[in-house]
Amino acid sequence: MNSQVIGRSIWSSRWIFFFAATAGAVGLGNIWKFPFVMAENGGSAFVLLYLLCIALMGVPMMLSEVVIGHIGNANPIKSIQKTSERSGAHQRWSLIGYLGLVAGLGIFVLLTVIAGWAINYLIEMYQGSFVDIGRTKAAAIFNQIKADSNAALVFQSLFVAVVVFILGFGVNKGLARGLVYFVSMSLLVLCWLIYYSFTHGFFDQAVDYLFKFDQTKITVGSFLLAFEHAFYTLSIGVGALIVFGSYLPKKSAIGAIVFTVALVDIAISGLVGLVTIPTLLSAQIVPAAGFDLLFVSLPVAYGDMLNGQYWGVMFFLFVILTALSSALVLLEPTVAWCAERFSTGRWSAAVLVGFVVWLISLACFDSWTYIKDFTGFNFKLFHLIDFMTAKIVLPLAGLLIAIYTGWVLKPALVRDEMANAGMFWLYIWYFLIRFVVPFLFVLVLVLNQLDIKNMRLFF
Repeated sequence: MNSQVIGRSIWSSRWIFFFAATAGAVGLGNIWKFPFVMAENGGSAFVLLYLLCIALMGVPMMLSEVVIGHIGNANPIKSIQKTSERSGAHQRWSLIGYLGLVAGLGIFVLLTVIAGWAINYLIEMYQGSFVDIGRTKAAAIFNQIKADSNAALVFQSLFVAVVVFILGFGVNKGLARGLVYFVSMSLLVLCWLIYYSFTHGFFDQAVDYLFKFDQTKITVGSFLLAFEHAFYTLSIGVGALIVFGSYLPKKSAIGAIVFTVALVDIAISGLVGLVTIPTLLSAQIVPAAGFDLLFVSLPVAYGDMLNGQYWGVMFFLFVILTALSSALVLLEPTVAWCAERFSTGRWSAAVLVGFVVWLISLACFDSWTYIKDFTGFNFKLFHLIDFMTAKIVLPLAGLLIAIYTGWVLKPALVRDEMANAGMFWLYIWYFLIRFVVPFLFVLVLVLNQLDIKNMRLFF
């Protein structure tokens, strides 16, 4: 299984790339955000808007990163250095690769903290801690779990250790096998959860709540949500798609795989909604999003059901498996860079990178308030990393990738990579990545500064 091309591992098949890209696209945002956002913004009308954002921005951006990695045949930083050299451009464009690694590590740290909570919740759910309790007590339990540094130390350390252990085995024996296993297992668990939702009432009401077409709810804010979710959920800007592209065999049909991954992302988001919404409706709980949904509302709902604690265990198992697959995707670019930059083995690189992010994740304990103590600002490291990653580093990396691919990368290099797709689609992609994608980034930036988010787009 350990194929090599000029001393570098490649995927044993294109299906492995599909699993890897899918694991990067299907993350916790698909669980705690997209279903609620979809329902509150026009249902299937929002899905159409989301599809438009994916077609105009998501797929072109994904293709850009995969093409860079496929040409550069190296980690994100080295791939951009090599492609810029072949394009006669300055190698300072490799800053994009560094931004991607920083963004990926930042999100990995946040994911580690949340995964630690999820592991704790799986145990609490199994022990019946949420049987017949109200929201007030459930919220208190969540605060207790966040403040429990000892449990966080154990569960976050376990999560990081599993990821490091898998990545240490290399691209095919570690990363690929881990992704295939975690993605497959999470889909099986999701199918069981959907079966339970389908057979225990409120499924039809959930379908109507989620998918009812209502164009009157489509606003400027809906567009911003669709764009942001399309950008953040497809692993754009973190370097993962670049390094995954470098593992692809030559002459691979990139475009079809990338487009299929985007469709799978939408499908799984809808399926997750058909798990969470019927559960909430059966307990007469108003659907919500974010931590409130995952760690307060759903535990209360499962606790009110007959044998609900066991289905709650299944749900948090799904969350953990999804988090593990996402974590492998996020950490791989930095491990690949470390192994190639310092000529270390995979094990050394994985352990070193894992140790660094583990230390940072420990500094994100909810009970640690040293930023406030030293600066006076009411910021915790967890929220600071979240803000810096989501609002600054990732958008900047995404915009620079679009500019680099569209205006700096030599067209002949891209033409050779996308020859299988046909010249028509090549020109479409070039038009989108050169003009439409940068325009959308600027438009979103401007609209976020204006107080018009409630303005309807359709009447």
